[in-house]
Amino acid sequence: MPAFDSWAIADAVAQAGAKRVVADPSRLDEIEGWTRADDLWTRRAALIFTLPFTKLRHPTPMERAARDRILGWCAGYADDPAWSIQKAVAWWVRELSKKDAARARAFLDAHGERLKPWAAKEAARHLS
Repeated sequence: MPAFDSWAIADAVAQAGAKRVVADPSRLDEIEGWTRADDLWTRRAALIFTLPFTKLRHPTPMERAARDRILGWCAGYADDPAWSIQKAVAWWVRELSKKDAARARAFLDAHGERLKPWAAKEAARHLS
């Protein structure tokens, strides 16, 4: 991932990677290490690879735990000034809000003020 130089390349690779994470959620252990990488695209990939966890209407207890874990990563990114990181957090929370509005709202209540204003607005787009 450090060789990535744009969001388009990173996101295209993430589509394939996301399937592998959903197939074997133990891979979240490795992905969590990406959240501490110096490289912007590696940090961003941690959220993009895990987007499928936002789309589950009836998550299992393990999938709910994965969501909470990933929301913890989002919270850790809330102060990151990089546009691409802020966009990834907003995307993750916005997608989550379509299936679990209460959890997305709770995240924004706790961390929304730390996001860039445009990112907080984007994350809340589907919340009324």
